[in-house]
Amino acid sequence: MSETKKKILVVDDEPDIVSMLKMRLEANGYEVITAGDGNAAYEKAKSAAPDLIILDLMLPGMDGYQVCRLLKFDEKYRHIPIIML
Repeated sequence: MSETKKKILVVDDEPDIVSMLKMRLEANGYEVITAGDGNAAYEKAKSAAPDLIILDLMLPGMDGYQVCRLLKFDEKYRHIPIIML
């Protein structure tokens, strides 16, 4: 019986931070998808439906506050927990 991995979207414009978080989360059995800016984060959140989003505040394009606001005001995505980084 195979258990599906929980999916986490990691959003940060600093590649070292993304790499470190991805490595640690994957080592603990999570599937990790990443985005480097606010627009990509919003699109990936909608298409991948992650179980959790770890979201940086200062991002190119849309900032983390805007991404969070758009997701929380949308009935389809408001249930996704977001940790602001």
